[in-house]
Amino acid sequence: MMESLLVPFQYEYMVKAILLSGLIGAVCAFLSCFITLKGWSLMGDALSHAIVPGVAVASILGLPFSLGAFVAGLLAAVGMGWVKHRSRLREDAVIGVVFTTWFALGVLLLSMFPSSINLRTIIFGNILGISDRDIVQVVCIAGLSLGVLLVKWRDLLVYCFDASHARSLGMNTTFLHFLLLALLSATAVAAMQTVGAVLVVAMLVTPGATAYLLTDRFGRMILLATGMGLFCGVAGAYASYFLDGSTGGCIVVLQTVLFLLALVLAPKHGLLAARLRRREARAVAGALAPSTPKGPQPPSSSISV
Repeated sequence: MMESLLVPFQYEYMVKAILLSGLIGAVCAFLSCFITLKGWSLMGDALSHAIVPGVAVASILGLPFSLGAFVAGLLAAVGMGWVKHRSRLREDAVIGVVFTTWFALGVLLLSMFPSSINLRTIIFGNILGISDRDIVQVVCIAGLSLGVLLVKWRDLLVYCFDASHARSLGMNTTFLHFLLLALLSATAVAAMQTVGAVLVVAMLVTPGATAYLLTDRFGRMILLATGMGLFCGVAGAYASYFLDGSTGGCIVVLQTVLFLLALVLAPKHGLLAARLRRREARAVAGALAPSTPKGPQPPSSSISV
């Protein structure tokens, strides 16, 4: 039994996939706390798709694809901000227009200039076939993002919680805004290798949303989310060997299972806890309600035949 469970560790590509998935899962989960607090879930989805044309252009020019993806993500974020400030459109409409346009541009470029990069690999990821060169890039991006988050997490917390309050404290909110966008783009590039552009948004949102249901303290939320991201990355990659399925799919499904458990069983914000509070509130209201005065009883002769 134990020998069967250790079989995946006999293959070098599986060890790389497990370690890299755990690292990326932890970094994405750390950042997901700020995205959840800021309400940028849709922005994460947009940037994860907007990096595709950057990959295509980098492939055409012979540059590292991570560089092209990072620049494309930043340009897409700046483009969304520019359109938002110069139109009467709502933010969700602006994000929808910009990210679908960039994604379509990337698909068009990859179809016009075929390269060694497979479109399926970009969209769905291929952590099991990642090269050593790409591993170095991903580790550098993930390590840099994690280092910046550890240094600036308090400033980012104040900015995400209340930008006006951060401005009144003398913080450069414009810098923090673009720093968060840059971290989001860089982390999306790193995670794209694991789960692809389609599922990367789940790694950038789900752990933070799950931890948000479990605690009211932000420091504890970061620890919970990072732990869950690390666990799901490692366990998902490990389970994909036995299931012979998509590594990214296993990781995201596992994260979703944890989210559903927290949604139902969270001690304070879960569905069962809310139902119990409503039941207790009704019981207390019923006990405090004045008793209904009894009216005069009809004489017994009135109901007699």
